Parts: sequence; C-alpha cells; structure tokens
Amino acid sequence: MNSDLKTPRKLLKSFLTRFTLLYFIFYIYPYGFEYIYGIERDDFSIWRKITMWFSETFLGWELNEKLLYNGIDSRYDYSRFLLIAILSIILTILWIFIESKLKKNYNTKVKSFLRIMLRYHVGFTLVLYGFGKVFMTQFGRMDVASLESTIGEYSGMSFLWTFMSHSKLYTMTTGWVEVVGGVLILFRRTTFLGSFILFIAMFNVVIIDIGYDVSVKMFAIHLFVMDVILLWYYRKVLINMFVFNKNTESKNEPILFTNVKSKQIRKFIKPVLLVAYTISLFFFTRMSLGYYKTNDNPSITGFFKVNEQRINGDSINIPNQKKWKSLLINGSSWQIGNITVQKENNSKSYYSFKADTISKEIILKNRRDSTNTFTLNYKQSNKKTFVFNGVIENDTIWFKTQRKTKEDYRLMRKVRWIRDLK
Repeated sequence: MNSDLKTPRKLLKSFLTRFTLLYFIFYIYPYGFEYIYGIERDDFSIWRKITMWFSETFLGWELNEKLLYNGIDSRYDYSRFLLIAILSIILTILWIFIESKLKKNYNTKVKSFLRIMLRYHVGFTLVLYGFGKVFMTQFGRMDVASLESTIGEYSGMSFLWTFMSHSKLYTMTTGWVEVVGGVLILFRRTTFLGSFILFIAMFNVVIIDIGYDVSVKMFAIHLFVMDVILLWYYRKVLINMFVFNKNTESKNEPILFTNVKSKQIRKFIKPVLLVAYTISLFFFTRMSLGYYKTNDNPSITGFFKVNEQRINGDSINIPNQKKWKSLLINGSSWQIGNITVQKENNSKSYYSFKADTISKEIILKNRRDSTNTFTLNYKQSNKKTFVFNGVIENDTIWFKTQRKTKEDYRLMRKVRWIRDLK
C-alpha cells in the first residue's frame, strides 16, 4: 500500500482515526468490560499507579488508592481520561511517522477495526444496561422508605432513581429500546438502524444524567460519542433521507478481512462471542434479580406512626431522645429485613430483624453493634392499628401505632384514564 498521508486534510483524518482508536482502546481496557461476568476488572488494570502518579504530579490531586471511586466521575476518572488522551496523541504521532517511513497506509483497516470494536462494546454494554431496566434492577423498586423520604432530602440522582423506579412502563420501554438497538448494532446489515435508535436513546440518557447530576455522566457521554462515530459513517444517508427527501442506496459496514481464510475465522469467532456474552448476560441478570428477595413479612411491612407510648409506665415525662416518633419496617427492594426507628429529636437508628408472625415477635439487631439486640412483641387490632411492647436498653416500652403500606400513598396509584372517575 502506498503512503496516502501527504495532504494536510488526509493527514488530519489519519491522525483523528488513529487517535480515536487508541483512546477508546485505553478507555475500554479494562474498566469497560462490565459485560464480562466473573472478572475483577481492577486485577487487569494497568492504570491505577500511573494515573495516581499523573494526577498528583500534574494536576495536584492526591488520591487514596483504596478510595479511587472509579467510574463515578471522580478525580481518578478525569485524571485517567486526560492521561489516555495524552498517551493517544503521542502514540498517534509515532504511528503516523512510522507509516510514512515505511510508505504504508492502513487507514481502511484502522477504520474497520475501530468500527468493529465500537459496535461490539456499545452493543454489549447497552444490552446489559437495557435488561437492567427491563427487569427493573438498575433503579430498584419503590419501597416505603422512598415514599417516606421528603423531596428536599434527595439529591438529583436519588430523585431520578425514585422517578425511574415509579413507572415500570416507562423504565421497561426505555430498556427495550436499548436492548433492541444494542442487538441491531452487533450485525453489519443492521448497524445503521441500531446506531440510529441508540443515538436517540443515548442522547436522552446524557441529557438526563447531566440534568439530574448523575454520577456516571462521563460514562454515558463516552457511549454516546462512540455511537455518534458509528452513525457518522451514514451521514449522507441521513441527510438525503431527512433533509433532501432523496432516495438513498444501502450502505453496509466495511469488512476488516476479505480473504477466504479470514472470513472463515470471522464466522467462527462471532458466534462464540455472542454465545459467551449471552451466558455472561444470564448470570448478570440472575445476580441482579437476587438482590430483590421475596418479602417474607408482608403482614408487618409498612410505616408505623407512633400515636401513643409509655416508657417505664410514664406517658408524659419522656425525653425526646427516647421518645419514639415512627417505626419503618421495609419489605421491598434490597432493604428487605431492615427497620428504621426515628426518635422525637429526629435521630434515627437502623436495625436488621427477624420476625415470627405466629408468635407475633420481632427480634431486632443494631446494624452498628450486632451484640445490641432486643425483642418487640406486637398485636394487630385491625388492618391499620398495631401495638408494640418490649424491653429496650433496660427500658420497658409500649406504643400504639397507625400503619401505612405502599398502597396508602398517593404516588402508588395506578394510571387513571378517566381523571374524574373515583
């Protein structure tokens, strides 16, 4: 192949293509391999030490190796982005220099390999995250703890998570869009349609992540940029379709290897990759669903507001630090088996518990001190009224409560097609 790097325009294109390839190779390895089940990505990382050195030397950020907060828009992340960009620039210049000396030009191969890498990475990643939405595992599920929290206590991200967990229809629909787009992008003949679908989906994700200050903004932006690069190949098709309303000719993805032997290898490798990914996806989904255990105690789950109470027989002279304000027994999401006690001074204590609904007994264990346990007995007068009693830290307690379940909250009402029909 003759050198084709003589004109400034061609030189710039060659530089950008090689820089993009190197940057995304460095970016993806190894933290981008989220879709490979069972690996600890930090074990394969070459970036920790060098990124910490780069961050401290050139940016003045001293990082704690045990608390790097990788993947959540941390100083470590931004340091690594800058580092791999600089390395990519240096290596690209060296690459082009060597090619010019050898009078070779691998532009076509580089572009093809870049597109294949991005197609599989974007496809695998978004199918994984798409199924996280389809099975309602990415954002969790609405529980009593969320319903009792006030909006002012939320960060933008936790507010978004609550918003997304509220509507199965919306969340599952956006998940299926990502799954369908991710699957289509894995195949050459449907890459255009897949990248177009994912462009719309990821544009929405990026805007939401920025608008709600989600801690993975740069993760979403990188995926969006990858998809834009894939869609850029079809820019003339898009312009003719949506701007000039012209007929367009089909355009397929370029093939990296064209000889017979390479085609045979490709036909073997692709099915193996897809089968391995499907198995990995199955285990990821099973693991995620495992966080959402069945509520073993639905009869006592809810928010209990304390209306009457006695401590050591006294119902009047009770210090605020001892006076109970509410009791929250969680029974959904990943917080199953947790109790939150709020005192009158708004301090909170957190417990794990085991309940015996036959003997009407709850054993609580302090989450900070597992040796601190106590037992509450309860009686249910009706569906809403519960009476609790027991001995806590040498104090004999008795309190009468009013129970609220998820169904009692306005936010949990179903979709109403006729608004004024009660």
